Amino acid sequence: MKRILFIDDEKQILDSVQLILETMGYQVVTHETATEGLQTALNDSFDLILVDIRMPEMNGAEVTEEILRNKPQASVLVLTVYPSDPLARRALESGACGLVRKPFEVAKILEHLEE
Repeated sequence: MKRILFIDDEKQILDSVQLILETMGYQVVTHETATEGLQTALNDSFDLILVDIRMPEMNGAEVTEEILRNKPQASVLVLTVYPSDPLARRALESGACGLVRKPFEVAKILEHLEE
């Protein structure tokens, strides 16, 4: 079973995506705070890590950089409302495997799981 870590400060989005992905047979771990999500990413193994770009305590580019610095093989997909956001660009330049716009289609997340 593929495992997904989803880090986003919006609980409603976390809950909705978790429900959809678990219904499709994936194991999903969620965190509402960047620091907790980062710790889980560094201490456990996931097939895909979804990271929101705009979060209050630590932005998604910082989370992505820290994950990939410690686990260069990790697959990180960044989520943003604004694809031209400089933080989204920074996360992609640091090695994120892709970007998905919010509100997003679950199909785009599934594409990255099938790679």
